[in-house]
Amino acid sequence: MKINSVRRSVQFGKLLRIVLASALAAIFILPMVYLLVSSVKATAEIFVVPMRWIPNRINWDNFRVPFAEKSFGIYFLNSIVVAVSVTVSSLFFSSLAGYSLAKFHYRGRKTFLIVVLITMMIPIEVMIVPLAIIVRNLGWMNSYMGLIFPVMISPFAIFWMQQFMITLPKDYAEAGRMDGYGEFRIFLNLIMPLCQPALGALAIFTYMGNWNSLIWPMIVASKERFRTVPVGLVGIQSLQWTPYGEIFAMSVAALIPTLIFFIILRERLIKGMAMVGIKS
Repeated sequence: MKINSVRRSVQFGKLLRIVLASALAAIFILPMVYLLVSSVKATAEIFVVPMRWIPNRINWDNFRVPFAEKSFGIYFLNSIVVAVSVTVSSLFFSSLAGYSLAKFHYRGRKTFLIVVLITMMIPIEVMIVPLAIIVRNLGWMNSYMGLIFPVMISPFAIFWMQQFMITLPKDYAEAGRMDGYGEFRIFLNLIMPLCQPALGALAIFTYMGNWNSLIWPMIVASKERFRTVPVGLVGIQSLQWTPYGEIFAMSVAALIPTLIFFIILRERLIKGMAMVGIKS
């Protein structure tokens, strides 16, 4: 009797976990399903009550019109250029800084690391006004320079790479020095290949953050030619008429590059998250 009761309690616990996991999954999945369904609905049909999960007619114009008759092709190109440029530059320069902080001992190293940690705590909204003034004085408003340079490296990226590089043995660098390698060649040929898990995870974080960035591109890019996708989605709204079907469709289209990027680097993200620890 006791064994049967224990088995029943174990089975009930498993069933309860399955039900809770399914409920949580539904909470996260339903908004995505609603987004996909609404992207092929006419705008009037989106607000029908009760809501229809299956549209009466699939409206592919929601995807065609923003690219063919509006400037979303330019917006997507701008987002790709900015996100890729910032990601590549952030990976390279944050790795250099992380390597310096992790493997070298010099005056001011700990102070610099403390400054990096303090800077991580400052919200971007605090720095927007001085950054915008600097960009305006440099003549970088409405340009790729203004969109890319102020955000091309982040304190979090430096800290992330420094924490990972602490775990790397010193033997690799010592072997390179014995073979006559310079420090930069050691970094490029020996250290960087070992950092692929951390670089993959950081690439996903950086790419997603810049792809979804709204506030900074909205300030810097007032001209339509340099707008990114998030700014374009805000600009498509108006007081007279807002094409919600097109907004949903462009939101779905905006997910595709990030999804592809995540699928390519998902294994490195998992490894990077597992290997990067907080160390002193």
